[in-house]
Amino acid sequence: MPMKHIDGGLSRKDDMYVGIDQSLTAFALTALSENNPLEFMTWVYKSPYFGIERLVDIKSWLSDTLDYLEVEGSEILDVAIEGSVLQSPSALKLGELAAIVKLELFERERTFPLQVSPMTLKKFAAGKGNAKKQEMLLQMYKRWGVEFNDDNAADSYALARLVSGTGINKVEQDIIKQMADPKYRDEPRLA
Repeated sequence: MPMKHIDGGLSRKDDMYVGIDQSLTAFALTALSENNPLEFMTWVYKSPYFGIERLVDIKSWLSDTLDYLEVEGSEILDVAIEGSVLQSPSALKLGELAAIVKLELFERERTFPLQVSPMTLKKFAAGKGNAKKQEMLLQMYKRWGVEFNDDNAADSYALARLVSGTGINKVEQDIIKQMADPKYRDEPRLA
């Protein structure tokens, strides 16, 4: 099973925030320390399967990874996932993947993840919503001091950082405030 692992010094005893970049070809997850956003672990998983087998495999990998993170005494405080682009040719397949991820999180912790559009994530991580992948990697290094050579890993880190509420400038803080709106989660609303 091809997988990248980036150890940014996270202690699994810390409470953490999780960011998930949902991709069928390079599914990325970052766990970020509640106490220090520079302490994290990131994985990029590439399933060798296709179709329903790939969905089952990714769900199994996600479950195993969350089990690994949730050691006694630590807690996943919140989760952010990247939303899909509806105009994408693979929107249906990505929607199936999003459902698998949401179900795993709900069954596990009754978690309603924060859903962040790709444009909002780019604005948070790079300062502009139309940033290219290389721009995002560079801006994350310049602004936050974290270095990635994989855009999926970088996206999952930025998602974890956003859901943790760690904003270093006005643009980031404004996005954090904007994303606090309940419409960005699937939580049931009182009528």
